Amino acid sequence: MVGKTEGKRLAPGSFWDRFDTDGNGEITDAEIARGKEMLELELREEKSDAQRKMAWVAMISMCIFAVLPLMPFVPETRLATLASLSDMLFLSQASVVGMFFGATAYMNKQK
Repeated sequence: MVGKTEGKRLAPGSFWDRFDTDGNGEITDAEIARGKEMLELELREEKSDAQRKMAWVAMISMCIFAVLPLMPFVPETRLATLASLSDMLFLSQASVVGMFFGATAYMNKQK
């Protein structure tokens, strides 16, 4: 028949079996295409969540490192070392946060 796509029968419990939306035990080309789109959306969402977590960790680490020299258990002799480390830490962590916000704004602008 022209124009009709025949369903493909898959083994029960296979990876593509979860995309059988009508539950007839066969998966069509349209269901496979829809499944691929859903997988791409899930992967994009997971990537976005990972980037968001990285940005939060970077911001929290900057806040902790900013308060660390004020703690009474840090000896004055270590403050010079902390000051030299803080330059690189803040620069690298701020770049992670800035890239996250920049990428988020860029992606939202394209929608």
